[in-house]
Amino acid sequence: MSRRVFLWRLFFALSILSSSLSAQTTLPVYDRYDSLRGALNPLRSCYDVSYYNLNLQINPADSSVKGFNEIRFSGINTSEKIQVDLFSIWNIDSIVQEHQSLTYKRDSDFVFIQLTTPLHKSDQKSITVYYHGHPVVAKKAPWDGGFVWSKDSLGNYWTGVACEGMGASSWWPCKDHLGDEPDSMDMTFDVPQSYTAVGNGRLVKQIDLPNKFTRFQWHVSYPINNYNVTVNIAKYASFTEKHTLKDGSQLDLQYYVLSYNLDKAKKHFQQVHKMMDIYETLFSAYPFPRDSYKMVETPYWGMEHQSAISYGNNYKNDVIDWDYIIIHESAHEWWGNNVSCKDHADMWIHESFATYTEVLLVEATYNYETAIKYLYYQRPRIDNVVPIIGPQNVNYQDWVGSDMYYKGAWALHTLRHYINNDKLWYGLFLAIQKRFALQTITSADLIHFISDYFKQDLSWFFNQYFYKKDLPVLQIEWTLTKNKAKVKYKWANCGDDFKLPVYFIDCDKQTLTLHPKGKLTKQTFKIKEGCTKLEFLDYYYYVDQEEVKGLK
Repeated sequence: MSRRVFLWRLFFALSILSSSLSAQTTLPVYDRYDSLRGALNPLRSCYDVSYYNLNLQINPADSSVKGFNEIRFSGINTSEKIQVDLFSIWNIDSIVQEHQSLTYKRDSDFVFIQLTTPLHKSDQKSITVYYHGHPVVAKKAPWDGGFVWSKDSLGNYWTGVACEGMGASSWWPCKDHLGDEPDSMDMTFDVPQSYTAVGNGRLVKQIDLPNKFTRFQWHVSYPINNYNVTVNIAKYASFTEKHTLKDGSQLDLQYYVLSYNLDKAKKHFQQVHKMMDIYETLFSAYPFPRDSYKMVETPYWGMEHQSAISYGNNYKNDVIDWDYIIIHESAHEWWGNNVSCKDHADMWIHESFATYTEVLLVEATYNYETAIKYLYYQRPRIDNVVPIIGPQNVNYQDWVGSDMYYKGAWALHTLRHYINNDKLWYGLFLAIQKRFALQTITSADLIHFISDYFKQDLSWFFNQYFYKKDLPVLQIEWTLTKNKAKVKYKWANCGDDFKLPVYFIDCDKQTLTLHPKGKLTKQTFKIKEGCTKLEFLDYYYYVDQEEVKGLK
């Protein structure tokens, strides 16, 4: 199990309804096991996973899981061993390659496997891990991760799993690193008869077995990151709708809901059509059309499981006329699932963009002013106690608060107004989705791309908002005379290269533009006679302002 509780996730949920929690600022000390989990060491970097074939019997009656996972991979570097990850709570029955049992050594949540013959570059190999046991039980999914063994209101079993941060190796053996996604995947789940098992991708086969279980085989035809792999088990009712994309093609919208919520779901999920239209305009067409778009009712709040979004928001709209879980988790199909980070420390690529997507959706539905109100609703939940981007290669999950969501969204909003060209700005999202489709990337990859796209070095911006915790502070002193405004100002709490302009308006609604630097700047403006106050336009950007007498 993860050595640190995913506190920021719990806070994220609570912050929807309450103010920010107090936060600690000291990062933990990382050890060898953090590196084994978070880094691509030689026993991981020597091979590239191409395919998983996960086969499990899941029995909610005793919370047990047993089965196997076949891992197909190609060689990158020569190695006699490979590392596969599986929590130590699981019993490994055997590991097999070409009908031959392999020797292996376990160390905590990691398995070091001796191959039958050394792996060389471009070799194509396959191993199968057979195992059984009882998975981690989530205390409060999805924030702390694990299986949820619940029951619906009729007393029927209702099971789900979410494991972001904790990792897929909490319930199935894999190369548990975000930088290596399989090209495709099959998942087969045997569950008690009369129940339905819903996985990612498309349902390929459903067979009743002699042992009073039913087998559901699902196929994922696109790359998928490990924490997005999921299974949901319940007495589901299902329905499918067709959504027409801009090119005239039809996208299947599939829904699996508790049977007694079927009528409610058919009405509530109609908003998905409008959302899909807006997201296609903003980002491009839905990235996984072969696998369909699915919403699956779960006994926990929600999670962005690729093509099988977990939904547990009780059919309510809590973002004006939108359901928060639908719009946020669906945004991850583009930000997180299509364009994915290589390291967990770079989760802002998923969460900042998905949260900013909510703002863009509100703007597209209503207007810019309403979007600003939505941003202001989020702003008090920013803490500025740890950087948005964390340390690499340790499976970092120690954010405090929810800055990668709300501060990240405000930072993107700030960048929009620094660029000051909405046509170019909106084109950025389409460009990112096209350039990095079905790929894993680093923060540096994305920052360099954005800088190239806007034809300017934006490292000063990302260094301040994403690599540092501190909020830029505009220190300013005004002297207002009869028809003049004399001002002294400078940036504080930020790098010397920080160069964001700021704006004020006078009593005639004329805009006054300041270009602060790290050193004191003096400027004089003509203003309307008798004007006694200038308004700081702080809705353009995320900075703080401090009026200082005798500023030097």
